[in-house]
Amino acid sequence: MSTSTCYSPLAASLRFSVLSLSVFSAINVAAAEQLVNMQAEKDMEVIEVRGIRSSMAENLAVKRLSSSVVDAITAEDIGKFPDKNVADSLARVPGVVIDREGGEGSTVSIRGLSSDLTYTQLNGNFIASSPGEPSRSFDYALLPSAMIASVEVFKSPEARLDEGGVGGTVLMHSRKPLGMEANSGVFNVESTYADVTEEYEPQFTGLYSWKNNSDSFGFLLGYTRQERTNRTLSGGTDANVWRYNGAQPSDVNGNAVDNNNGWGAVTDANGQNYENMWFPQVVRSSVVNEKREREGVQFSTQWRPTNRIELGFNYFGFSLKQQRSDSVVDMPEWALNPDFLTGITLDETGKIVTGMGYNAAASGIEKDMQLPWLRGNYVDEESTSDTFDFNLTYEGDNFKARFVAGKTKAKGGPKESWEAAYKSSNAGEDQSTIENAAQSATWSLSNDRVSMQIDPNTLDNLLAGVGGGRDAGSSNSSFIRSTLEENYYQGDVDFYVDWGIFTTIRTGAKYRDATLHRETGNNFFLDPNFDIAAGEASEGGITKFDSYQWNDGMPAAQDVFNRTGESNLTGGFNINLMPTINWDKYRDYIYSNYVPYTRIEDNFVYDIAEQISAFYLQGDFEYSDIRGNLGVRVVKTKTTTASTDLYTFKLDETNDETGEQITGGDRLVEQYQLITQKTTDTHVLPSLNIAWDVSDDVVIRGALAKVMSRPDYGDLGRQQDITFVSDEWADDRAAFNEQPGFSGSGGNKNLKAFESVQADLSFEYYYAPGSALGVALFHKKVDNFVVPLVIDSQREFAGQPGIIDAGTITISPYSTVGNGSDAVSKGVEVFIQHAFESGFGIYANYTYNNTNQADVTVAGEKLAESPLIGSADYQYNTSVYYEGEHFNIRASYNKRGEAVLGINSGLNVYQDPYQQVDVNAAYNVTDNLSFTAAVINLMQSESVTRLGKDTDARLLNSSYSGRRYYAGINYSF
Repeated sequence: MSTSTCYSPLAASLRFSVLSLSVFSAINVAAAEQLVNMQAEKDMEVIEVRGIRSSMAENLAVKRLSSSVVDAITAEDIGKFPDKNVADSLARVPGVVIDREGGEGSTVSIRGLSSDLTYTQLNGNFIASSPGEPSRSFDYALLPSAMIASVEVFKSPEARLDEGGVGGTVLMHSRKPLGMEANSGVFNVESTYADVTEEYEPQFTGLYSWKNNSDSFGFLLGYTRQERTNRTLSGGTDANVWRYNGAQPSDVNGNAVDNNNGWGAVTDANGQNYENMWFPQVVRSSVVNEKREREGVQFSTQWRPTNRIELGFNYFGFSLKQQRSDSVVDMPEWALNPDFLTGITLDETGKIVTGMGYNAAASGIEKDMQLPWLRGNYVDEESTSDTFDFNLTYEGDNFKARFVAGKTKAKGGPKESWEAAYKSSNAGEDQSTIENAAQSATWSLSNDRVSMQIDPNTLDNLLAGVGGGRDAGSSNSSFIRSTLEENYYQGDVDFYVDWGIFTTIRTGAKYRDATLHRETGNNFFLDPNFDIAAGEASEGGITKFDSYQWNDGMPAAQDVFNRTGESNLTGGFNINLMPTINWDKYRDYIYSNYVPYTRIEDNFVYDIAEQISAFYLQGDFEYSDIRGNLGVRVVKTKTTTASTDLYTFKLDETNDETGEQITGGDRLVEQYQLITQKTTDTHVLPSLNIAWDVSDDVVIRGALAKVMSRPDYGDLGRQQDITFVSDEWADDRAAFNEQPGFSGSGGNKNLKAFESVQADLSFEYYYAPGSALGVALFHKKVDNFVVPLVIDSQREFAGQPGIIDAGTITISPYSTVGNGSDAVSKGVEVFIQHAFESGFGIYANYTYNNTNQADVTVAGEKLAESPLIGSADYQYNTSVYYEGEHFNIRASYNKRGEAVLGINSGLNVYQDPYQQVDVNAAYNVTDNLSFTAAVINLMQSESVTRLGKDTDARLLNSSYSGRRYYAGINYSF
């Protein structure tokens, strides 16, 4: 038994200091001394490095000295992160894949698992981000990278870390004033230009830190503002919907798949029949224009009244304003009849339709063709996130205690949301003769691209008042808003002990109280003479049928369409002419003639409340050349989910029971039912991490753990939306292909939390200062993963008098989600990092991920098989850089293999391999002043998704968000 009465963390770290000095010899002595102190205090967030080489060496040092499976990214300089976005930087970490929105990194997934299974924290706590439709994924577009000093990616958990990351945990560390020089900071001014927008836009970042001479008190202020125009060009087949017009087809495994209520035989104008084939329901070309204004504010303060006590306060406030319009040209299935269909093109198998031609006079007489369908929507919304925390740390002789209390709240959603639609014919207009703005149209799918040709006179005709039928049923003003907030309280104590191999015993507890409210609303516009008080007092209140579009109030196409078609179509799809709605004109017309009225649909919301209690016990150990940690985390989650389900009945003109006539809006009946469910789950999550320093240069690392993640909010809470269509209603609207019977969609309140048992084994060789190579094996067995499904659902129905009797009903199709079981994700990661004395360097990694076909069940019944959603079979990243006295440049190449996105029509949705090249450069005029430049997506890469793995012909979507250029000035002091 040792006679020592006091354990010193510094003494335990002396052996690592030699390794640290070796790793940091490429930087400087001061940095090496700082790393020793960092290891001693167990505080790796105060990092002060300069330049590409030193930053990459620091990343390697954090990985080398960790007892867990960790990768790190550190800032190259104050306020200067390696990339324009933290998510973009994470794309170079082995096993990490990012999703991009508007060309900018938005979410992060680790080792082939969905981004919803990546748990992101700021300074050790959850940070809420809720852009309208809520998600557990953190929206990296909301957080300015200038506020981040370092990021750690934990691929193996420790008991002390919050649960929630089956894929992994991303810990972002902000800068702290006592870790920076007094009166230090940065100013950065930058401009950006994109080929898809052809606009120059500014960005500003400022950071200032101060502390007193005694290093006992300091504060930090940060501010950033960015104006950005994003533009995404995409072509595809409406919302992943393909239909099969024959006997039930089989997938590549020979299993029968849902034919999605496919049509019968299709006949063209020449009498040719097409049966037993896959048809896209709608073929689409779309242009999304988005104006963004992003602001971020940080305020942090630290006070050490004594050598043992530290008090701190942090505030982070972010806002993202967006004005977004989506202009769409659709060619729907309405014209699948011999009056318009001039011919069909098939793929090489003769089973998949890859092109169609239409003509208004294909039957010999001009008829109401109704296509192309010209649509659009406009959204003006704002998302905000506010987080603050208070922390207290007390350092005793042989222990360290810390208490944190905080709150994070995010809310977001549209202030305005519009949809409007017009048909190129005079459909729906009171005209005695047929007028088609477009006499002909064609579409084709080839070379990963949608190509469209419409009558070149279409826009001129619309502007002359020819055609342009107003589509009231597709011209709505609905929106989704949400508020997500969490209060959290955490207490931790680290005891420095000398108990055999154990050097530190960590214990703590955390309580989180989270609430989510998600609501749907509508913006109605009423005639100025409308009696609002009487309308609100009436049964059902004011409805969409009181709004302008249902009362001959839509403006004529000639009054609101742009005088020229959409231009600068540099990718995503091909089209000869793209007419679009001018939303300023549209909105001005409505506001000038009607009175706005907003109704929050109180009966069409969902709420989720989670009370999470956690306790952990962890021991850090060291014996000879072996170190690591062993612990367990126990988590109890109480969940209350409430949603209001909607039943819509579209009825005959005659009541089956009374024989009475039903007319107008009375044929459409809506009813609501509140459903509330409470569940309690307890998870015991053990973990073991061990590292063996075989020599001064070699580390062998292993990990075993059980982890969990909670289902996405929308999958849990989304309300059921069930629609019944009578035979007569379907016959009356045959042109719109409404199928009789029940159909619907909804969430699944019975979803279980994801669970995974995982193992890691790695070998790392640090063969030179700032240089290393390694290989890692990983294995995850995942249960309860969530998969989107389109199924036939049978259930007992209580009945509806005069509409349908009680009994068993079949809802087909029904879109929902189900739990999968016994999924396996296993693979290997390889990395190498080398710094040459000449100033050149390279960093490269490759990850291979293999997932099995796991069972997917709903209510205990196996319905399908699927790999893990979001999984990619491989990815690799390469960065080559040069750093000289005044000039440095880095080129990065990222490629992600084929990824699985979900299930549709019984087949998996796949995203094609995606690759991207980025280049960053800087010229240092002085030690403090530099000029920076960057090109993002140099090779103009596009994203492509498909339905099924048996063919490339079922294209779902191809999209292009542009090549972007940056130029700026960075001044640090």
